[in-house]
Amino acid sequence: MVVNTLEMAIIGKNPSVIISDIDTTEQTFDDKTKYCDYSIIYPLLFLFYHWIELILKGFLLVLVEEDPETKKPDTKKIAHHNIIKLLKQFKENYSNEKDIINFIEKYTKKNKMPIFLKVFFAENKLSVKNYYNFFRYPLDINFDITCNYDPITHTDKKGLIFFEDLSKDINRCQPFIVKLGRKINNR
Repeated sequence: MVVNTLEMAIIGKNPSVIISDIDTTEQTFDDKTKYCDYSIIYPLLFLFYHWIELILKGFLLVLVEEDPETKKPDTKKIAHHNIIKLLKQFKENYSNEKDIINFIEKYTKKNKMPIFLKVFFAENKLSVKNYYNFFRYPLDINFDITCNYDPITHTDKKGLIFFEDLSKDINRCQPFIVKLGRKINNR
């Protein structure tokens, strides 16, 4: 879903406005901005970070030991959404998987993040460990916006470059993730 959406956003060139010599219908405007950042950024980043969370949990799940009382896997240590903690556990157990670690750190550690994300997280005093709250629910229960989303919306060329880089990074890292999964599966 993330890769497909990124591809459509890249094809559409991430316009925040449409300039035309002729009257533009609302449908034409919607079609041309369907995949621009202000239309897709919240769900896109939520799904992206959720994907990272699930990758980490999947690799950590195979290491979980059985709870002697319940005779079921003891998943308490990974039963949360904190990507930072999950990444730490992944690094402790899969320290040789540098390509996967570097990819995930690029999008989770503020000092390594693309400026596009770094500004958003810094301005809002947020951490990736809470991504679940501010990308899944951009509004609170009173329907008030909880964060300043301006740094990641209506970004035109900056957003397009971010989309292109994220797409390349995902495509570059996926084979390493698949390779590790197959290696574990073949044990």
